[in-house]
Amino acid sequence: MTCDEAKRILERLDEIEILLNTILEEVRELKRGGGIAEQRHAPRSFIELLRERKFIPLGEVKSRQALRQALERGLVVVLRDEGANKEVVVLKEAARELLNKLPISVKDAEKLGERDYELLQILNRLGYVLLKGGQYIKTELAEEFYI
Repeated sequence: MTCDEAKRILERLDEIEILLNTILEEVRELKRGGGIAEQRHAPRSFIELLRERKFIPLGEVKSRQALRQALERGLVVVLRDEGANKEVVVLKEAARELLNKLPISVKDAEKLGERDYELLQILNRLGYVLLKGGQYIKTELAEEFYI
């Protein structure tokens, strides 16, 4: 087993623990009688939601405990996007995948999926990515997503 494989397994175990804690939190809420009408759909993991959407506004986070655990384990970061005047929770894995595509031309960047392009714009506004010579390139700040 390589170091990368072991790291991915440990990250997945962390995600499973967060999912279990989220489910326990939702069960406690149901037992208290709150939110039964809202629970029609199967509960989705905080990390699964982020994998699908790559980032979400902080205000949309339903489980603060799941967020705290994901932050402690280094799976996500919360970024203050001054340009859009909001805070977003970004899945580090999604940011790494996008950053690994750099350098990328402006034309190729526009061909990215909507969420990837929006994430690229957030990272650009925050200085993790720069637009230089018609290409997006990552800066030293981007190393935060690899830790």
